[in-house]
Amino acid sequence: MAQRHSERSSPPTAQFVAPPAPIVAVSSGMGAIQFVAVNFGVPAPQALTRQLRFDDERTRSAALSAIGAPGQYLQHGHVPMPRAIDLQLAAIGTTDEMDALLTVELDQHLVTAVLVPVDGNWKRIATLIYAVPFEEGTASPTAWIRTERSLVQKDRYRAVFRATTGAPNGSFTENEAQLRIFGGKAVVTMSFESAERECSLPPTPAPTKAAAKANAQKYGCDVTERWFQVMPGDLRHYELVTGSGHITVREAEDPLEHTQPMMLSHLRNFSCQPFAYSEASQHFEPTAADGPCRK
Repeated sequence: MAQRHSERSSPPTAQFVAPPAPIVAVSSGMGAIQFVAVNFGVPAPQALTRQLRFDDERTRSAALSAIGAPGQYLQHGHVPMPRAIDLQLAAIGTTDEMDALLTVELDQHLVTAVLVPVDGNWKRIATLIYAVPFEEGTASPTAWIRTERSLVQKDRYRAVFRATTGAPNGSFTENEAQLRIFGGKAVVTMSFESAERECSLPPTPAPTKAAAKANAQKYGCDVTERWFQVMPGDLRHYELVTGSGHITVREAEDPLEHTQPMMLSHLRNFSCQPFAYSEASQHFEPTAADGPCRK
């Protein structure tokens, strides 16, 4: 029924309450890391390791296909011999069985197949790919992937992947992704930009000594480092720490400036964002905005 009202009064109106803004992670994304989830039966990881080194091209092609290598390596007459092969066995999942991380370095890519045992057989449940030319010399299987203790189950491990994209002037961005296995499926539980370097180079040569001195202060590289850590005394809550700083032009010329310890030594400002593990999403989710770190 219609509500009647006089000219001096009006019907009550519902008050609109805006939903709270979602909490956004200060840094996320996988950058150059490609992640593909699959469910594909494969030979045992030790057998695949041998087949990847076979002289017979068809055998190598089948092994490369089994681990999920890009199609460019599967064409007849263009099946390469891997530059390096790395096999790691660790309890990445929730079962007591050992899972396998089989990494192959090819001419233009690093490829890691995530393999799990199922009823006496093996399945590939995911492949992670990092496009980096072998000739570039900036990445290797040991730099691309490592295993560390799980943050949520101390008797299990996690796979940590790192991939970097760079520029000729010294700028680069490094992304990190952390992977676990839950219910027979590979899950990226955390991903963020672990390092950033933005460089601005001065014109050369400087016309005067005064100009060179001014350029040294004006130009250089802004650096950012991020790392994920457990809160002291609380195994259920974590922090993503962001540190930022600046490297001068003269300091940037030091060959050691590209090393992480030297970059860390230049960090001056820090912020922290709290995270908690979500059982629903099987992912670490931010619980508050990025802000000052606790003292």
